[in-house]
Amino acid sequence: MIRKTVERFERIIEWAGSIILVALLLIVWAQVASRYIFNNSIAWTEESARYIMIWGVMLGASIALRRGYLISINLFIQKAPKSLQVIARGLNAVLSLFFLGLLAYQGLKLVEIGANMESPALGIPYSWVYMAIPVGATLMIFAYFFRSRS
Repeated sequence: MIRKTVERFERIIEWAGSIILVALLLIVWAQVASRYIFNNSIAWTEESARYIMIWGVMLGASIALRRGYLISINLFIQKAPKSLQVIARGLNAVLSLFFLGLLAYQGLKLVEIGANMESPALGIPYSWVYMAIPVGATLMIFAYFFRSRS
Protein backbone atom coordinates (compact mmCIF):
# COMPACT_ATOMS: atom_id res chain seq x y z
CA MET A 1 0.00 0.00 0.00
CA ILE A 2 2.68 2.48 1.02
CA ARG A 3 4.96 1.41 -1.82
CA LYS A 4 2.22 2.02 -4.42
CA THR A 5 1.47 5.43 -2.92
CA VAL A 6 5.15 6.36 -3.02
CA GLU A 7 5.44 5.18 -6.63
CA ARG A 8 2.35 7.19 -7.64
CA PHE A 9 3.71 10.27 -5.91
CA GLU A 10 7.04 9.74 -7.66
CA ARG A 11 5.24 9.58 -11.02
CA ILE A 12 3.54 12.90 -10.24
CA ILE A 13 6.94 14.43 -9.49
CA GLU A 14 8.32 12.93 -12.72
CA TRP A 15 5.45 14.48 -14.71
CA ALA A 16 6.05 17.82 -13.00
CA GLY A 17 9.74 17.51 -13.85
CA SER A 18 8.90 16.73 -17.48
CA ILE A 19 6.62 19.75 -17.70
CA ILE A 20 9.32 21.90 -16.09
CA LEU A 21 11.90 20.65 -18.59
CA VAL A 22 9.65 21.35 -21.59
CA ALA A 23 8.76 24.80 -20.22
CA LEU A 24 12.44 25.55 -19.65
CA LEU A 25 13.29 24.45 -23.17
CA LEU A 26 10.52 26.58 -24.71
CA ILE A 27 11.35 29.65 -22.64
CA VAL A 28 15.07 29.50 -23.39
CA TRP A 29 14.35 28.87 -27.08
CA ALA A 30 12.00 31.88 -27.14
CA GLN A 31 14.71 34.02 -25.53
CA VAL A 32 17.37 32.93 -28.03
CA ALA A 33 15.00 33.38 -30.98
CA SER A 34 13.85 36.80 -29.84
CA ARG A 35 17.38 38.00 -29.18
CA TYR A 36 19.18 36.68 -32.26
CA ILE A 37 16.43 36.49 -34.87
CA PHE A 38 14.30 39.50 -33.97
CA ASN A 39 16.98 41.60 -32.20
CA ASN A 40 14.60 42.14 -29.31
CA SER A 41 14.90 40.45 -25.94
CA ILE A 42 11.87 39.26 -23.99
CA ALA A 43 12.24 40.65 -20.47
CA TRP A 44 10.72 37.82 -18.45
CA THR A 45 12.38 34.79 -20.08
CA GLU A 46 15.73 34.82 -18.27
CA GLU A 47 14.14 35.25 -14.87
CA SER A 48 11.45 32.63 -15.41
CA ALA A 49 13.98 30.12 -16.79
CA ARG A 50 16.08 30.55 -13.65
CA TYR A 51 13.12 30.04 -11.31
CA ILE A 52 11.84 27.04 -13.26
CA MET A 53 15.31 25.50 -13.15
CA ILE A 54 15.44 25.90 -9.37
CA TRP A 55 12.16 24.01 -9.01
CA GLY A 56 13.33 21.36 -11.47
CA VAL A 57 16.56 20.75 -9.56
CA MET A 58 14.82 20.44 -6.21
CA LEU A 59 12.15 18.07 -7.52
CA GLY A 60 14.67 16.05 -9.52
CA ALA A 61 16.99 15.70 -6.54
CA SER A 62 14.28 13.92 -4.57
CA ILE A 63 13.79 11.36 -7.34
CA ALA A 64 17.55 10.94 -7.77
CA LEU A 65 17.93 10.36 -4.03
CA ARG A 66 15.13 7.78 -3.94
CA ARG A 67 16.60 5.86 -6.87
CA GLY A 68 20.17 6.07 -5.59
CA TYR A 69 21.43 8.18 -8.50
CA LEU A 70 23.20 10.84 -6.43
CA ILE A 71 26.97 10.81 -6.52
CA SER A 72 28.69 9.36 -3.47
CA ILE A 73 32.29 8.62 -2.70
CA ASN A 74 32.27 5.35 -0.86
CA LEU A 75 35.68 3.88 -1.68
CA PHE A 76 36.87 4.14 1.92
CA ILE A 77 33.62 2.74 3.26
CA GLN A 78 33.81 -0.27 0.95
CA LYS A 79 37.39 -0.99 2.07
CA ALA A 80 36.50 -0.72 5.77
CA PRO A 81 35.44 -3.67 7.94
CA LYS A 82 31.68 -4.46 7.98
CA SER A 83 31.21 -3.02 11.47
CA LEU A 84 32.68 0.33 10.40
CA GLN A 85 30.56 0.28 7.24
CA VAL A 86 27.41 0.03 9.34
CA ILE A 87 28.55 2.88 11.59
CA ALA A 88 29.52 5.06 8.60
CA ARG A 89 26.19 4.46 6.85
CA GLY A 90 24.30 5.24 10.06
CA LEU A 91 26.27 8.43 10.55
CA ASN A 92 25.66 9.35 6.91
CA ALA A 93 21.92 8.83 7.39
CA VAL A 94 21.79 10.96 10.54
CA LEU A 95 23.86 13.78 9.02
CA SER A 96 21.92 13.73 5.74
CA LEU A 97 18.55 13.87 7.48
CA PHE A 98 19.79 16.61 9.81
CA PHE A 99 21.03 18.68 6.87
CA LEU A 100 17.80 18.19 4.91
CA GLY A 101 15.73 19.11 7.96
CA LEU A 102 17.83 22.21 8.48
CA LEU A 103 17.49 23.07 4.80
CA ALA A 104 13.70 22.73 5.00
CA TYR A 105 13.53 24.85 8.15
CA GLN A 106 15.78 27.60 6.83
CA GLY A 107 13.93 27.44 3.49
CA LEU A 108 10.68 28.22 5.30
CA LYS A 109 12.33 31.25 6.88
CA LEU A 110 13.41 32.35 3.41
CA VAL A 111 9.84 31.89 2.15
CA GLU A 112 8.63 34.27 4.86
CA ILE A 113 11.23 36.86 3.87
CA GLY A 114 10.42 36.44 0.18
CA ALA A 115 6.72 37.11 0.75
CA ASN A 116 7.54 40.82 1.02
CA MET A 117 9.59 41.01 -2.20
CA GLU A 118 8.63 40.74 -5.84
CA SER A 119 10.73 39.56 -8.74
CA PRO A 120 11.58 42.42 -11.11
CA ALA A 121 10.44 40.99 -14.44
CA LEU A 122 7.65 38.60 -13.49
CA GLY A 123 6.28 40.51 -10.51
CA ILE A 124 5.67 37.33 -8.52
CA PRO A 125 6.52 37.06 -4.82
CA TYR A 126 9.95 35.58 -4.20
CA SER A 127 8.26 33.23 -1.73
CA TRP A 128 7.00 31.21 -4.72
CA VAL A 129 10.57 30.74 -5.87
CA TYR A 130 11.98 30.13 -2.39
CA MET A 131 9.24 27.56 -1.68
CA ALA A 132 11.25 25.14 -3.84
CA ILE A 133 13.79 24.83 -1.02
CA PRO A 134 11.54 23.51 1.78
CA VAL A 135 9.41 21.49 -0.66
CA GLY A 136 12.49 19.89 -2.24
CA ALA A 137 14.16 19.22 1.11
CA THR A 138 10.99 17.66 2.52
CA LEU A 139 10.60 15.47 -0.57
CA MET A 140 14.23 14.41 -0.17
CA ILE A 141 13.59 13.47 3.48
CA PHE A 142 10.68 11.27 2.40
CA ALA A 143 12.76 9.90 -0.47
CA TYR A 144 15.50 8.98 1.99
CA PHE A 145 13.09 6.74 3.87
CA PHE A 146 11.61 5.17 0.73
CA ARG A 147 14.84 4.71 -1.25
CA SER A 148 15.08 1.98 -3.80
CA ARG A 149 17.34 -0.75 -2.54
CA SER A 150 19.29 -1.84 -5.59
